[in-house]
Amino acid sequence: MAPAPSPLRNRCLGMTQPQRICQLETEGYVIIPDAISPATIAALKAEFATLPMRASFFTDKPAFSAIPPHTHGPVCAGLIGNPAVLNFARALMGDELVFMHSFYILSHPGSPALELHTDYQPFGSTYSQWLESCPLRLRVLYYLDDTRDDRAALRIVPRSHICFHADAQPYRRYHDHPDEVLLPLHVGDAFVFATRLFHGVGPNTTAETRGMIEIDYRPLWARPYGPVPDWTDEQLRHVPQELRAMVERRNRTDAAWEFDTKRAAVDVPAPGMSPRRWDP
Repeated sequence: MAPAPSPLRNRCLGMTQPQRICQLETEGYVIIPDAISPATIAALKAEFATLPMRASFFTDKPAFSAIPPHTHGPVCAGLIGNPAVLNFARALMGDELVFMHSFYILSHPGSPALELHTDYQPFGSTYSQWLESCPLRLRVLYYLDDTRDDRAALRIVPRSHICFHADAQPYRRYHDHPDEVLLPLHVGDAFVFATRLFHGVGPNTTAETRGMIEIDYRPLWARPYGPVPDWTDEQLRHVPQELRAMVERRNRTDAAWEFDTKRAAVDVPAPGMSPRRWDP
């Protein structure tokens, strides 16, 4: 059974790049439909058949990959450079990006709802250490199966990523919210969102398992506030050579962090922060 038509998904169909930037910056997310092909999805599922899995904090079933899936095989490693998403990420954040991590997550039949939360931990955490502390980060969810209202659909609170109120402090979790939206997505869709956006997952009351891949990017300047482990040569073995510069050295930055009142001004047009960035 295919997911029911979604007005929020339909709104993203046929968007131009400036429209996608506007959608993400104002609402906190954008959907890139059919971002991966049926052939790639089949290859990913075949690759993940031997991927070791582990239980997670919300279920005792093997729901999370025990290792980052891009370290397991070339199909997932190649997904880091998917032009459908990477071109948008660069238009949004600039050309110099750093890949931060990948996950493979399953929602098994009977999986409960996952509370509304953010994926931003500015002061670090006991769960992710410094990995989610980057001041700016973009997360991509690739769906390997259709979702529906009863099959682990996304729950989101639009615009929560730009809220200044204490209710939106990023370490808080909520069972639900009166303004949350349920967002069923299609197999092959990419859901791209700001990590401060409050989001969760509905329960899976079907007999079908839903698969999803997470991939994270940050701009070069926005390093984590504390060190994270760099990938080993073994973990990089499947990463294509043309992506190595973006994947290696997760802690690197090009920014000067010391306070300097005499820092030289940069004489460039800076179209990325122009109010015209949303224009056609």
